[in-house]
Amino acid sequence: MQEDKIKVSNTDLSQEHDTVNMKGQSVPNGKESDIFNDSKEDNNEEVEEGQALDLPFTEEELEETRCGIGPCKPAWLQRFATKEAYMLVYCMVGVVQGLFFTYSVSVISTIEKRFKLTSKQTGILMSGNDIAQIIFALFLAYYGNFGHRPRWLGIGAFFSAASSFTAAMPHLLFGPGEDAIQLASSSRASNISMALNSSATKEELCHFQPSMCDGQSSGESMIGSLILLLIAQFFVGISISIFFSLGVSYMDDNINKKSYPLYYTASLLLRIMGPVLGFLVGGKCLSIWIDPSQKPNISKQDPRWLGAWWLGYLFIGFGIAIAGCFLFFFPRKLPSTLRRERKRMARQVERDQKEGGNRGMDYFAALAKSKKNEAKPSLANLLKALKRLFTNEIWVGNLFNSTVTILALSGYWDFKPKYLENQFRKSAAEANYYTGMASLFVSVVGAVISGVILRWVRPGPRFVTGYNIFITIFSAAGFFVLIFIGCPKLDVIGPVEGSILPSCSSACGCTERYAPVCSQDKVTLFYSPCYAGCTAVDTSATPIILESTRTVLHDPVSIPQYILVRSSTNVTGFQSYYELCKNETG
Repeated sequence: MQEDKIKVSNTDLSQEHDTVNMKGQSVPNGKESDIFNDSKEDNNEEVEEGQALDLPFTEEELEETRCGIGPCKPAWLQRFATKEAYMLVYCMVGVVQGLFFTYSVSVISTIEKRFKLTSKQTGILMSGNDIAQIIFALFLAYYGNFGHRPRWLGIGAFFSAASSFTAAMPHLLFGPGEDAIQLASSSRASNISMALNSSATKEELCHFQPSMCDGQSSGESMIGSLILLLIAQFFVGISISIFFSLGVSYMDDNINKKSYPLYYTASLLLRIMGPVLGFLVGGKCLSIWIDPSQKPNISKQDPRWLGAWWLGYLFIGFGIAIAGCFLFFFPRKLPSTLRRERKRMARQVERDQKEGGNRGMDYFAALAKSKKNEAKPSLANLLKALKRLFTNEIWVGNLFNSTVTILALSGYWDFKPKYLENQFRKSAAEANYYTGMASLFVSVVGAVISGVILRWVRPGPRFVTGYNIFITIFSAAGFFVLIFIGCPKLDVIGPVEGSILPSCSSACGCTERYAPVCSQDKVTLFYSPCYAGCTAVDTSATPIILESTRTVLHDPVSIPQYILVRSSTNVTGFQSYYELCKNETG
């Protein structure tokens, strides 16, 4: 056995050897020198002289480390076959993908108003991605791990882009809706009259037609939008199943174990920006009228305001599609990984020789290939892997903890902006800005505090477990306190879930057009004057007169309590009665 040792480095590979040989196969080193470029921590490892010198990279193995698609793998592209380039692209896709989820949450109340959906229906829509993950996550993660993972990730990104475009389809197919078209009327008088279902200075609000309150006119667009939005959520669920499982495993396999925590933390911090940006982008889009080519005659604080909920989906779709294209160019494994594998084999040869063996690099290469073939995906191997997982007590405990946490927080997370809108009388744009800024602050502060604790304390498993328990209890206490924070509830009367009166009066067929008015005591919100018992409106008067069977209102100052007033003392014809509705604590 030879005792002399040498150091294998990039210089050795590119300058000292003309070819890399194994079993008669040769590859010119000059063409491959660019791809063997890694950090110092992976170079200068000592290996035994002799057969270990040859570093038996076959053409097939080298092909797996080249950037490109098919035959298009130019030399200049190989400089991007690095973990830094992969992390950059992976985080870009992660940011835009995270943006999709919170953007969907931010526009959910506007979608409900546009298509006359209930919170129960939108809750089912939001669960579409969870259903897809339950069905596909296990199989995609298992079988995809044996394939070309960057290309799987690219396919997943395209699924996400398709989901974004599909989510915008209801607007492209069905338009902004009749309510939005009428609210964008060029004439103030016509806007007021149409909002109250009137086209003249004196118009009946009561139609005595049961068909006016059954909502059949919008049924087609509602069903179509439900189907499209559910498909969109289902597609993004498939994308997420691929992105987080295969993306992290590719990172784990191709990044040095010592450096992995740093790279993973960096990717996590960057991905935090996605959800935060989702709320901010949602707030910006909702401040734009649903049809940007029209100018509405109501303010953004008007509860009838419909923002451009569909606009953000288009930008998100293009963003994911562009970023996802770069994933297709990454190799099956990075060159640094291939070199580490060979260095690991060289150390095995060294240990074998020290123990008196004479097995060379060829033997260990063949052994590794044999193990790889045995590990090919199959249902039997999948069941074995599942058995190992579910007999791991620590993993099962973490699984249970994650399940309970998501069960507790999913509803809060999905409907937080809508809750702020309704509880504190905020516009959709304002609610999203508040949610986004709060999320950014707590995410950054939480990540920094946790990072400092883990970096300086260097805790053991018991400390980390206790730390998680303490934070969970503290968080639960915060949610309990939120029960007592809010504004007094308004009683809502109209075609809405939880209304204290039937959606349509048996004596009057009120339409479902949204034109809210409030009682003077600021306790009751009526969906429209018709639901308040007003049977006619006179838009020629100032202020506008709402007629009922009991009285005609001329002076909003002298009217008694519980009687509706709608004032037209400003250009929108809305803010005066909105102020009556506004909660003093909100």
